[in-house]
Amino acid sequence: MPSRIVKTRAVVLRARRLGETSKLLTLYTEDEGKLRATAKGARKPKSRFGGALEWMTEVQVVCYLRDERDLQTLSDGDALRAFPRLLGDLERLSLGSAACELIDRLTVERDPNRRLYRCLSGVLAGLEEVQGPQVEPLFWYFQLRAAEALGYRPELDHCTSCRLPLAGEWLWFSPAMGGGLCARCGTAAGGIRVAGDSLRLLAGLQALGAYQPEAIPPAPPRRGELRSMLRRFLEYHGGQHSHLKSLDFLEAVK
Repeated sequence: MPSRIVKTRAVVLRARRLGETSKLLTLYTEDEGKLRATAKGARKPKSRFGGALEWMTEVQVVCYLRDERDLQTLSDGDALRAFPRLLGDLERLSLGSAACELIDRLTVERDPNRRLYRCLSGVLAGLEEVQGPQVEPLFWYFQLRAAEALGYRPELDHCTSCRLPLAGEWLWFSPAMGGGLCARCGTAAGGIRVAGDSLRLLAGLQALGAYQPEAIPPAPPRRGELRSMLRRFLEYHGGQHSHLKSLDFLEAVK
């Protein structure tokens, strides 16, 4: 089958050396989903790619696609947005890396999802601009939006068992049940006992819809609880491939 030429926006999820002068890339593209591709000569000093194909850079690429191949070929690439602030801050870098890792682990090749692409490019841009106390809540917002784009939005407003509104000082959260549980149902069904304010913070982030920098709250004292809820939810629904080494590293450093 002849190749077709595709021009699309993409985020570089991974970039590795290939031979003496080339790169092996994993891209998440706006129009084609995840792609693995080679960029021949990308590491030469006068490469036509310049510095476009760096990790966590948003680029516009021209790619020759052949459906029968797992590894595609890039013919051109231009940087659209780089995120230098991420590289100079350990927390921002780790969370940006975790966002790329999550997309890489939870998607299959050639399965486009424009909503998921916007989530990824948006969180990288957001990590550049939000204030320090907002950095981790922005990543929680990304996790909620990505889960929804992948088809498993958690229920955070009503008990997943009895459907009553979630209210009270203490509630429960169950990845297996798909979200929050009231105190009565949670005691019977099991899960994680959590502060009601933690569940309500996540519900507020989920309700934001479009990204609004000023609406991202600062991280609360119980941030470990929120972190655990989202990690358990994504790992339950995404399977073992959704365990993020980038977050393990950040927690170990902290």
